[in-house]
Amino acid sequence: MSNFDVPDLEEIRAIAGEGHPSCNQVLYHLEERAIEHAVLPWCERNAVAVVGYSPFGSSGRLPGGRTSRGRVLQDIADAHGGSAHQVALRFLVRKPPLFTIPKASNPEHTGANAGAGELELSETELARIDCAFPLKGRAGTLPTL
Repeated sequence: MSNFDVPDLEEIRAIAGEGHPSCNQVLYHLEERAIEHAVLPWCERNAVAVVGYSPFGSSGRLPGGRTSRGRVLQDIADAHGGSAHQVALRFLVRKPPLFTIPKASNPEHTGANAGAGELELSETELARIDCAFPLKGRAGTLPTL
């Protein structure tokens, strides 16, 4: 499924019963974390994978850029010998049901994205990212591209 919010997920579960959906593909990046209000908790409770599309935003550029927010990502990346993109991806897949599908235009890019899984971010680092890119709003209609 794609872009299903909690009422949609409940409707599908009512129809499918035990054969509930295996994944829900939703917009998810550092500046668009709306799924964390209701969709992600529902999916965690119901063993449904969450596939975040556009993990670097619709522009494909890392959120924060050269601002203090972007500096948080780069500081953490420097501490781990990785990239700011890898840190952002690792934050986005920090919970078991979460996956992302970042664009990769060549094998090196794919390898760099895969390197995000090797990063072990501390609770302090996760909190710094959360503070730099706070969860906004409240549960409601999911944003899409």
